[in-house]
Amino acid sequence: MKPRLLLPAACILLLGACAPALQEVKEAKEAKEVKEVKEVREVKKEVKEMTRVSEDFVVVLAREGDTAETLAARYLKGADRAWMITDFRDGAPIKPGDVVVIPLRLRRLGGIEADGYQVVPILTYHDIETVSKGRFAITSELFEQQLRYMKENGYTAITLAELDRFLRYEQPMPRKAVVITIDDGYKSAKNIVVPLLKKYGFPATFFIYTDFIGGGRNALTWDEVRELKAQGFEVQAHSKTHNNLAVSPPNESPADRAARLEGEIVSTKQLMEKRLGGEVRYFAYPYGGFDPEVVAKVKAAGYQIGFGAKKGSNPFFIDRYRLKRYSVFMEKDLTRFVQMLETFEKE
Repeated sequence: MKPRLLLPAACILLLGACAPALQEVKEAKEAKEVKEVKEVREVKKEVKEMTRVSEDFVVVLAREGDTAETLAARYLKGADRAWMITDFRDGAPIKPGDVVVIPLRLRRLGGIEADGYQVVPILTYHDIETVSKGRFAITSELFEQQLRYMKENGYTAITLAELDRFLRYEQPMPRKAVVITIDDGYKSAKNIVVPLLKKYGFPATFFIYTDFIGGGRNALTWDEVRELKAQGFEVQAHSKTHNNLAVSPPNESPADRAARLEGEIVSTKQLMEKRLGGEVRYFAYPYGGFDPEVVAKVKAAGYQIGFGAKKGSNPFFIDRYRLKRYSVFMEKDLTRFVQMLETFEKE
């Protein structure tokens, strides 16, 4: 029976031999954990020493890699609020060692200042091609120049939902807020416009009239329109036929006009919501044409904003169903384009 005791005895001897090594591993692990705790404490202490907080502001000393976006994500719960930091610094870049003041509260509802108020320009594009075929079709080269100019000069493209809240006096906007819209539904939206918008990080809204969808090789299909929406771009209503809604055909009776507006405004909304999913909330009048009856119909249909074509930028107190837009035409340079980007009205 004694030989059976050899295996347990061997295990005991082996464990005894390994004990010092196991103890070293344990001590090394504990030392590593202590070191990590100390490092975390040091980082927290460093951040605390670099940070000063009040109810209205956080003041930090910028570190390597800090940007308006990273600081907004850290202190304002979202990189999309980087404009609050950029505006407060008047667009100055952030460098390591800079003292950065971060406003914690949204201010300037309506963009009202002592000497005036904010206005938001809305840009309207149509077809964009590699070679311009007319005044309404600008080149992809010019389009990219315009996007680059806005990016390099501190303009922030906002969504229609953000514009909506600005007009309701609910949310302030970046000082250089601008809205980008593309009308009709040309195939270039997919092939040229979207890649360039993504390159410069700009949102945009596509106002499409439904009779044009799938209407030929130069028009978007319903699948392509759904793809635009899936990529995060807004798709909204631009009527059914693209006829000027304020101009009645000869001898049109009141009943016929009511039926025509029903089809152009109400039925278009219903069709787009059915085919695309989600709510269609915004309407762009074809040719910017509207009258009191058209506006009333747009309101009654449940649209929240109506977009015209009169030149000018928009303050928060403008009539929500008569917004102004700048049509961007083919030009030889950026002179007229830059003039459209007026974002403050002095009194």
